[in-house]
Amino acid sequence: MSMYRRVIRIGEKSIGITLPKQWLDSLNIGLGDLIEVKAVEDMLIVKPVVSEHGSSNAVVLSSGESSDEAMRIIIAGYIEGFDDIAVRGPKESIRRAYQVIESKLPGSLILESEDGVMVKVATSETNINLKMVVSSTSTILNAMFDKISSYLETNDTSLLDETLAMDDQVDKLYFLALRTIKKLSFRDPKEAIDDTIIVKNMEHVADALDRMARTFKGIQKIDPGCVKELSSRLRDVWSYTLRAINSYQSGSKEQALKVIVSREELLNRMFSLIKKPCSEEMAGVMHELQLIIALSVDIAEATFSNYVRSVTKRPVSKESSEDVVG
Repeated sequence: MSMYRRVIRIGEKSIGITLPKQWLDSLNIGLGDLIEVKAVEDMLIVKPVVSEHGSSNAVVLSSGESSDEAMRIIIAGYIEGFDDIAVRGPKESIRRAYQVIESKLPGSLILESEDGVMVKVATSETNINLKMVVSSTSTILNAMFDKISSYLETNDTSLLDETLAMDDQVDKLYFLALRTIKKLSFRDPKEAIDDTIIVKNMEHVADALDRMARTFKGIQKIDPGCVKELSSRLRDVWSYTLRAINSYQSGSKEQALKVIVSREELLNRMFSLIKKPCSEEMAGVMHELQLIIALSVDIAEATFSNYVRSVTKRPVSKESSEDVVG
């Protein structure tokens, strides 16, 4: 349905248009709600960003007896951007599930009633800066690499425990980032895809470092010769990963290309870990290092997507147009 509206003056310095109340009601837009106005070619698009009324941002989900199932359902509802997640199922299993993930879901709390369990989310995605989330995640990954590297030098297992705790911090940023990307993806769907690739791969790097720390905790003693070799390879991957992330943050396709073309050389260096004195006990660690390399390449490749998109958005100057025609 469409209609014609006249542009009018609002106050002394502003102009605008009025919108039918029934249109706003149907989209649950009320006074004080945030909307986005976007110019697309010859059109103006007006869209709600976050509705404060809740009716269009609530979901009812069913869970079985398993706490794991309830946990996955709550996380999925959070990431999908719902503010009210009603979970139907055994209250005890839902309660246990929420206790496990509560610290990973910013702005959430649990409410119980005779009807069931409700998870409410009060965070505002419009205030989240994804660049800051990526930067914070990068900082934590750097610290995780540093903790594991320091453990190899000192054999201080408390450093491994700190590494495991940092993985929980990355999870928290990851879920918040995905929720924000989902809710605001209409602004630029292609950019949302790249952002998702970045935060997912960074979270997977943290998971790999988490598993690596757990592997070290299960090993009684590492041969000194292996420690030296392993420390060197870990630092190689550490530097490689941070270069990949920085290429995306800075938008440097040149740096991203260096990351991609140096992958094979770095992978070949990893194979030295399966030789004496490391042998089979380091097979799991080598696997995680190889995985981190692959994840870093994905991050670097997303930089090229960003670059191509930025080029296509640039207006073509008159001079460059004439050069192309000529």
